[in-house]
Amino acid sequence: MNRHEDAAEAARMVALAMARRKAPARSGEYARLVQRFDTEPDFAQTVRKVAQGFELTVLEVHPLTGLVLGTTPETDFAVAVSDLVPQTADRPLYLLAQLAIAAMAFPRPGDLDDDEHVGRLSVKQVDEEVRVLASTIEHRLAQTDENIDPPTDQPGLEGLWRAYLRRNATGKTQTDRVPRSSTRALVKKAFTHLESHGFVRKLSDEDAGTYVTNVKYRLQVRDQAARDMLEELAALGVAALPAGGAPDHALPSGDDHLSSAAATPVTDLFS
Repeated sequence: MNRHEDAAEAARMVALAMARRKAPARSGEYARLVQRFDTEPDFAQTVRKVAQGFELTVLEVHPLTGLVLGTTPETDFAVAVSDLVPQTADRPLYLLAQLAIAAMAFPRPGDLDDDEHVGRLSVKQVDEEVRVLASTIEHRLAQTDENIDPPTDQPGLEGLWRAYLRRNATGKTQTDRVPRSSTRALVKKAFTHLESHGFVRKLSDEDAGTYVTNVKYRLQVRDQAARDMLEELAALGVAALPAGGAPDHALPSGDDHLSSAAATPVTDLFS
């Protein structure tokens, strides 16, 4: 192929990577382009340059997932996990659910670099784990003399652990549906967003929904997602805990803690 054809093929590969639910296993064209990337250094460099033109980065090329792209601050194209959370008053709790899913899917730091690792977890499992950890935070703070009430000038400020515990896990509405405000509904929504963008696959309805992760999600969590979500939680301020002596499971928060939050491994948040 001449350089113009190579450029067209490289752009096509980037386009396939940006499309939802595209994978080499389901596309002979995509599988061929992945093979070209792996065996032709010049073509691989062209793909990287095309991605760079869209203000994206190439994180990895995997035979199952294909081309995995990462975002830069300027890009309008790639989707980060934190972008999947709706802009509502419940956004901090959705972000907390996303962090819990990531941490439970990859419980050991080495899992994020293991191509063979697959996380399997359910809505019920995630909700119960967050409740246990939130209760631990509440219990530890109750044993201290610190004032954990919201500041008088910010009555809406509330620790995420307390906001989570204040909601019912399940329940039924008059139409026999699970209330949207329940914590399991929040976790379910988080999984639904991940599934719709090809990060997880639903296995069954067991335990309110059971899902498995894939390579694309692992790379997002490893290279970007956890950092983005932690930074947003910090900027929102609603995860703030009393100054000094914060419990081990507390999420870093507040502008003063932004840099430390960004550097916190996701696997350390719920260890």
